[in-house]
Amino acid sequence: MSTSFEEILLAIAVKNKLLTHDEAVAALNEFKTVSAKQDIGIYDVLVSRELLSQGQAEALAAAARKVMAAQAAPKTAAPPAAPAPNRPQTAPVPPGRPAAPPAGAPNPQEPIPGYRIVGKLGMGGTAAVFLAEDRRHGDRKVALKIIQPARAKDEKTLLAFLREAELLCAFDHPNLVKGYDKGRMGPLAYVVMEYLEGESVQDVIEREKHMPEARSLEIILEAAKAIEYMQSQGIVHRDIKPGNIMVLKDGAIKLCDLGFALEIGSIAPEEDGQTTSGTVQYMSPEQARGQSDIDIRADIYSLGASLYHMIMGELPFSGGDSLEVMAKQVMEALNSTEIKNRRISRHMHYFIERMMSKEKDLRYATPRELIDDINEQLEGFRSLEYRPDEEAQKKTNIMRGVSNQPEPPSQPQRPPLRPMTQRFKPPARPTTRRMRPPQ
Repeated sequence: MSTSFEEILLAIAVKNKLLTHDEAVAALNEFKTVSAKQDIGIYDVLVSRELLSQGQAEALAAAARKVMAAQAAPKTAAPPAAPAPNRPQTAPVPPGRPAAPPAGAPNPQEPIPGYRIVGKLGMGGTAAVFLAEDRRHGDRKVALKIIQPARAKDEKTLLAFLREAELLCAFDHPNLVKGYDKGRMGPLAYVVMEYLEGESVQDVIEREKHMPEARSLEIILEAAKAIEYMQSQGIVHRDIKPGNIMVLKDGAIKLCDLGFALEIGSIAPEEDGQTTSGTVQYMSPEQARGQSDIDIRADIYSLGASLYHMIMGELPFSGGDSLEVMAKQVMEALNSTEIKNRRISRHMHYFIERMMSKEKDLRYATPRELIDDINEQLEGFRSLEYRPDEEAQKKTNIMRGVSNQPEPPSQPQRPPLRPMTQRFKPPARPTTRRMRPPQ
């Protein structure tokens, strides 16, 4: 049974890791169904399903035609003659590496010159992200993000993608994913970023359910440093959530996905209608209302909602749909009783309540204020790890055992409490004086 053109094309795509086996099977089944009713090619199906770009599909089609032509050649040729004595032998393809495309054909494995695709990392609503080798820099691993051809036709989506690429390449901070390169190749817009080996905080939550307070604050601290840097550049992130905070294998924290980032106060709702962009479960009330004066305090709220999710193991607000969740973000207060019942520390309660205040004027005004408070609290956690009073008691007990002195009555040991700092003190209540009635 001869292999069809479509099957050859899909086999090349799978071999070059542009498609998974399941994606290829689904595309082939759809092609068989649709082609019976209308004149359509397999590459049209792949592009319409946003599995490949137009350039990749055309390159695969050209490679498949070459293979088809090579298969047909022996059937029409004259009977085989004896092999030529000095015919050059084709070098075998090393195992594990896909064969190169025929000479003169576009390379589907390198749609962006200089970056060789070796696998797919994920597919979002706007772009596909591939694991690639940067051949210009010693084949270092990079993440190659390419906008989907169908989405590139929308001017606002394309401009947002290009703006994100511009920010990634311009920013330079240890807690922000770094962009190396950006540009356009025909209809393809792309950005090359550092490859992050690790997992998202969302992955950690799903695995562990509840995260320890100290570890959660350490992660929020590093993310706050990233938004402090963004504030210094006049940018608000607008989509901070556990899924956009990465924990790398070496323990480093990286904030990523700047697709909704905008200049602070630069866009009004009537100009683009994008002020409600973001993830509703972590969105600040002013974003949910569609206000135009979005500033860094919206990111502080989203950090607080992320901290809540990390500590409590559940979202601060939930509902049947996005509109219901957004309404709760605006109208409902956090359930303080539920927070207390989970037995979180008073300082953690303070952090969550202040970061997620409905009134933005009651939140931390800047990331620096939040960073200072978290640093102070983490120092408190570390100070409790070593207790000199307990060490001294152990030594005293040893000496008492040597001298046969009676032991004093045991008293329960309580861990020393850190004094509350001025930042953690509640505002003083005004005193009232009872006036005597006039005589």
